[in-house]
Amino acid sequence: MTLITLLTLGIIIIKVLWIRTELRFAKERLNFEMLKTNSIEALILILQILAAIYMPLPQGPLSLLITVSGIGMYLGGFILAIWAKNVMSKSWGVPGVHHKKQDKLVTDGPFGFSRNPIYLAFIMLYFGFAIAIQSWLIILRIPLAIYFYKSAKKEEENLAKIFGKEYLDYKKRVPLFI
Repeated sequence: MTLITLLTLGIIIIKVLWIRTELRFAKERLNFEMLKTNSIEALILILQILAAIYMPLPQGPLSLLITVSGIGMYLGGFILAIWAKNVMSKSWGVPGVHHKKQDKLVTDGPFGFSRNPIYLAFIMLYFGFAIAIQSWLIILRIPLAIYFYKSAKKEEENLAKIFGKEYLDYKKRVPLFI
């Protein structure tokens, strides 16, 4: 099994895990924004794979180090995503939107060092993937990182409305991503 196959399989596994452990109703899960984001993520993934196979970057003395660094970032993102989702447990949902079940601000586990460990995890996962396979299409991940940043800022507004001072104090102590 090739590195590209293994890493792609890991992304598929984490996406399936996300869907299977989703606590929201089906109609909430399958909204247009989510479908659009997942479709764009899948398209970028396919383009990165094709670019790595058919238009690979030239190999140099640092190629192995680059690949190993990418795998490390990818694995860190994979583990962080699962850890953060597990910590959120029954509070899972769009922060500030599903506030009926989010009656407590989650600040433990990975939320103790990042206010948005899940976004951070997916940024690490996708950038790590691109670095590991040495795809020059890593630049296509930049808009996704910007999207995650904007989503995090929007969620922060909702959390500040719901949790007030508690959230504002948390925001002062813990960075947005890292």
